[in-house]
Amino acid sequence: MPKFSSIEREKINKLILEKGEKLFNEKGFNSVTAEEVAREVGIAKGTFYHFYKNKEHLYMVINNRLQDQIYKNLQKLLLLNEEIPQKERFYILLCYIMEAFIKNPLIINIDAEIWERIEMKAPRECINENNERDLKIVKMLDQERFCFRYDLESTMKLLQLQFLQLSHIKKETQNLELMKIVLKALAEHLIKED
Repeated sequence: MPKFSSIEREKINKLILEKGEKLFNEKGFNSVTAEEVAREVGIAKGTFYHFYKNKEHLYMVINNRLQDQIYKNLQKLLLLNEEIPQKERFYILLCYIMEAFIKNPLIINIDAEIWERIEMKAPRECINENNERDLKIVKMLDQERFCFRYDLESTMKLLQLQFLQLSHIKKETQNLELMKIVLKALAEHLIKED
């Protein structure tokens, strides 16, 4: 590997993350290659592999960073909206998640087959970080004492199914408004009366 100072390594890594995120969002996971990311950054393909094991590794690092930011913002939203009714609070959370996913399609444009491949090829610690964050979100919802109509596991499955539909929604205003109507109905149904 070429000798890079710590500042150069940091700069290159930042560029790999930025360009990788841009490419995954624009082209989808399957269409992006490590070589393409390296070319966008202006480094040799071999140099890419000194930073990341493969594109699955890069994807998981980017995905984990984005989801970590979403999680932190969800925590802030819950604190800011403590005084409003549960159904409205839950609806606000759902809308935030929808908007974050639409802004970052790389998070939701992963089907089961692709996810299986990512799980096999990405470093185990990246997969574990992702799984632990999902559990933190479930625990956060549980700690907020939302009065769900169904058990937490069933509620999460219903939400996952709904958010899978986001991969079919474009950024058109009409579609976003329709999705907000669906999320409002979902919040009304999933949360028991306050």
